[in-house]
Amino acid sequence: MKISENKKKLIVLTGTTCSEKSSTALNLYDLVKSEIISADSMLVYKDFDIGSAKPSISVRKKVKHHLIDVVSPLEEFNAWAYMRMSREIIKKSETKNFIVVGGTQLYIKALLEGLDIDISKDNEIRNSIVNDFKNKGLKYLYSKLKKIDPEGAKSISSNDKQRVIRYLEINYSTGMSVSEIFLRNTKQRLQNIGYIKVAMSIEKEYLNKKIDERVDKMIKDGLVDEIKRLREIYPLNIKPFRSIGYLEINKYLNSDITLENAIELIKIRTKQFAKRQRTWLRKDSEINWFDKFDDLITFSAKYGTS
Repeated sequence: MKISENKKKLIVLTGTTCSEKSSTALNLYDLVKSEIISADSMLVYKDFDIGSAKPSISVRKKVKHHLIDVVSPLEEFNAWAYMRMSREIIKKSETKNFIVVGGTQLYIKALLEGLDIDISKDNEIRNSIVNDFKNKGLKYLYSKLKKIDPEGAKSISSNDKQRVIRYLEINYSTGMSVSEIFLRNTKQRLQNIGYIKVAMSIEKEYLNKKIDERVDKMIKDGLVDEIKRLREIYPLNIKPFRSIGYLEINKYLNSDITLENAIELIKIRTKQFAKRQRTWLRKDSEINWFDKFDDLITFSAKYGTS
């Protein structure tokens, strides 16, 4: 992609889980002055470290990473929030190059292409708000709405239960206030930014071996103890606890399955997830595929320094 000298550039380094994206990004960082933006739906959550394969604190001190540990596991986070935050980072930074690293394709799509405003009903979010209504009352919900969306709250009665609930639902599901929604009606691509997409083409047998090794390392590094600690802090129904690894170990800790069964399930489900990722990725005609890591790094570095 030919771009002007002053235009910022993104190197989107994607691929399946366990395809060594993080280590490849660090090698690329040594060649291209850049900042790293995570595109991983689990890394945004604080405290969930081992099971998400989060980069270490020492690595993050050496290389500037964005969108890691940015929200509490109790908070809602979605593609809308990711789009707004990632674009704001790129806009405000004086850095010319960014390495976007991760396998959450909806986040990458949101960053590059924008999102249509989706205000369809979300039953899970709605049920949570309705439970708050039952336990704490309408006055409590309306006070939350006033903090989140003062303009939206002014436009409705504090006694209008249906609209108060609906306005909160829209905010939680889109990351935007109702007043913001009314100002937008079309998605917008990322403006004045050049980008390339790169990924490693990894054989299934090798990838499965890497998945087994990663899961074994997570267990060795203390995944079970991490989840025991997190269970004392957070309720079991939060979103991060439903992700691969955390879900299975929680079943073990609930005495539903053995630890050996939990570990095997993590490996199986991670491989199934990788297969779904491969299917999605192969449909993306923008991705430049490589068989060797050195070739990927050379190609990307040439783009970043051109």
